Amino acid sequence: MSPADLERSHEELKQSCVRQFRGVKKMGGEELCLRYQEQLEQEIDEAYASFLKHNDGKNIFFAARTPATLFAVMFVMYVASVVTGFVGLSPAAALCNLLMGLALLSLCVWVYVRYSGEFRELGCFIDRLAETLWEQKHLGSMNIIGTGNMKDHIWAWT
Repeated sequence: MSPADLERSHEELKQSCVRQFRGVKKMGGEELCLRYQEQLEQEIDEAYASFLKHNDGKNIFFAARTPATLFAVMFVMYVASVVTGFVGLSPAAALCNLLMGLALLSLCVWVYVRYSGEFRELGCFIDRLAETLWEQKHLGSMNIIGTGNMKDHIWAWT
């Protein structure tokens, strides 16, 4: 489950629990009721923190996919930059260098977000972007491997 969806569900369920707690008649007065409500909210927040850690632990492969994808993009762009620079296509080499720099910047921002916990939305965006690139790469390779003659696919590219 994505961290944003988990947090949204947590807030909705927490509000529902507090509403249900307030809707039930209790003995002991308002002060005692507030103390138990605070205890309920604290226990719900502790359970949420536990679920969040468990969810992040399950997403370890998803987390490793993002840096692997960004490193692959950097490597491919570096090789493309060297090749196009050697051939004499300087604008194409500059574009490859720009894309390589953006991938490096994205990796640095992703690492900061991952370890600081700030700007989680930006980290989720980078994860989704890397996941899209990962799936596009794998879908393309699966289509080549899984269907038809490899020679037909190579001729279609040229």
